[in-house]
Amino acid sequence: MSGLSHGRRFAGVAVAAAVVLAGWLPPPVAATDLATVAANPLGEGEAFRSPSAADMDAAAAKVRAAMTPLDSLLRRSKSGEAWKAYLDWPTLTEQAAAGSNADPATLLRIYRRLDAEENGLEMPEFAAVRRAVGGYLDAVDAATNPAAEKVLAQRLTKLTETLTEAATTGTTESLESLGPLLARLEGSRQAPATVARVRSAVSRPNLYLDVDENLLASAVNRIVDEHAPVNDTILGTRVRGMGHTTGFVLLDFVPSLNAAVVDLVLDATNHSSTRSSKGPVTVHTQGTTTLDARKRIMIDDQRVTSLPATASADVNTRTAGIGVKSKFAKNLIRKMASKKIAEIRPQAEAISRGRAEARARQQFEAQTSGALAQAASDYQTKFRRPLLERGWYPEMLHLTTSDSTMSVVARKALSDQIAAFTAPPAVDPDAILAARVHETMVNNAAEITLGGRTITQQFVEDQIKKNNGTLPESLANDPDQPPWSITFAKRLPVQLDADDDRVKVTVRGSRFTSGDREFPAMDIWAAYRIEPAAGTIRLVRDGDVQIYPPGFVPGGGEKLSVAETSLRRILQKRFNKVFKEVVDVEPLDLPGELKHAGPLPMEQLVARKDGWVAAGWRKKAPVVLVSEHGIPSTAAGEPTLAVAGP
Repeated sequence: MSGLSHGRRFAGVAVAAAVVLAGWLPPPVAATDLATVAANPLGEGEAFRSPSAADMDAAAAKVRAAMTPLDSLLRRSKSGEAWKAYLDWPTLTEQAAAGSNADPATLLRIYRRLDAEENGLEMPEFAAVRRAVGGYLDAVDAATNPAAEKVLAQRLTKLTETLTEAATTGTTESLESLGPLLARLEGSRQAPATVARVRSAVSRPNLYLDVDENLLASAVNRIVDEHAPVNDTILGTRVRGMGHTTGFVLLDFVPSLNAAVVDLVLDATNHSSTRSSKGPVTVHTQGTTTLDARKRIMIDDQRVTSLPATASADVNTRTAGIGVKSKFAKNLIRKMASKKIAEIRPQAEAISRGRAEARARQQFEAQTSGALAQAASDYQTKFRRPLLERGWYPEMLHLTTSDSTMSVVARKALSDQIAAFTAPPAVDPDAILAARVHETMVNNAAEITLGGRTITQQFVEDQIKKNNGTLPESLANDPDQPPWSITFAKRLPVQLDADDDRVKVTVRGSRFTSGDREFPAMDIWAAYRIEPAAGTIRLVRDGDVQIYPPGFVPGGGEKLSVAETSLRRILQKRFNKVFKEVVDVEPLDLPGELKHAGPLPMEQLVARKDGWVAAGWRKKAPVVLVSEHGIPSTAAGEPTLAVAGP
């Protein structure tokens, strides 16, 4: 067996696909729809309860736990000591150990520093401490504030109003205040049953990805077509000749609900023509060996693992001729040789079968072990670790396989965020690759990364150069304008709003600069219609890009200030380039070994008012290739495997 070189590519292809795929699994909590939650009184039977000493200790423990990763980060950072001074680290440490004796004013002061518009505070380590301190502060306030019971009643009223509106409108926009409100209730240790009930309605997965087996198989499946010499010794007799192996190396999805399970399979047949000599007798043998070998690979949310390769073979031989070098009794010698061959054939075939299976197992292991080790490492270093460092790693991530589909379902929503509250649209049955994304996945990730962060033009240019990219014209410096910067709003800095066959993108800036000039907050948005166009899909902008201060109602009688009008002109010129009037959706180019399977034309783009956007990419017509020996294949490739037969 001489070449599973294409099999070596499999692990990387499967891992790459596993993080861009999708399917469906039920959410971990029994989902409740918004209307059902809103129809029942919230907080009923859950009177105000002052947090106990144990509650306070638990809240303080969360702060200490969050401080450990931040402390590790700051110890590695050149600016670590400056950050600790800014946060008043010794005081924070004291408060984190104080439990019931924590000081509300001190905690509030530290919380405000963590919540300030300072670049770096958006990092996951800082954000985790901020959320923990906020929860601790809520618990302390509930234990010490004389009006805490009244505050609870106000929050439950607001919760009821929010859910009632959302149940009526069916949009995510009406739920924008829900995440922080639930976080405050959880932090203050109030109405746990109500919080759990509401969470069950707004914590469904917000990302589904599907990949058809045929797409991955296009990077793995290969024709086996090789000639190899036979050189063996069986039952003390040397066997020489040639073998010709034909067949396939195939990708095979294995149904599994606990992980993505994939087999790399060899399905091959070897035809051999050999001779063996003993004394005056030379035996010519025709042999047929069928071989099935498998290497099973499992991918879950934590790691890539594999099982030892297995192999099974079936060997059948027939005598093609017997030569006798003797002047005397040739017929007798030939007859005796035939009888002996018949006697030892079962044993010889069993030995050949065992050796063929052993070779297959050993070579599968040898030729895939390096690729699998690399894939396992890449899964950690190129997938899990970057997502964890950015704070993007989903709170729930599950990979599965069916006979024909590898699937990923995920939910990304922190304690003060919500996820999907409805089931996603159906996958287009003709799509070879499909993605269903709820707007909360996009908005939550954007808030984690950009909330409160200041981005300068120089930073954008440096990052693009670092990644060998080309600066888009829309972000390049306008010769008529000085360099720019934007400080993103802390809440929903970039927001995707989906509606029926429409999408809207909003950028919220709390502060802008142009050279030495500083400008106030502005919201910038553009809405697009989804339209079919000549075998593809396009987005057509609805009117001009809109730019107004937060809360400003165009035509409502308010007037913009001079500074706002000036900023609006500057932003209008730039964002009209960012948000083009027409965006034609280009076919999807695929990376690495999947590149030849693309580009994939988009055949489905659906948006719904409940926040879901579904995209599907079309299957390409298979190109059937035939080897010189008449073996069909759906992908081009060199022969990959030969198994020497008996």
